[in-house]
Amino acid sequence: MAESPMVGCRVPQHWQDQIRQIASASGKKEADVVREALGQYLGEVNPGAVKSVLANHEERIAKLESKLASFGRLAV
Repeated sequence: MAESPMVGCRVPQHWQDQIRQIASASGKKEADVVREALGQYLGEVNPGAVKSVLANHEERIAKLESKLASFGRLAV
């Protein structure tokens, strides 16, 4: 990305808070979150990013299913 131009702007504090939360939850850098959002707005979605998000959701669902199964064993 060293060859890419830099774009900057000021945003409301609550946007910054949301960007941080999304970055933290997804394990991404804030710049990646903003870059992906701009790409979506411009209609240029990165297939790799979509696959990454889907893999993240699948992993989280598997963990939740495992926890739910263990709760079910406790209730029996």
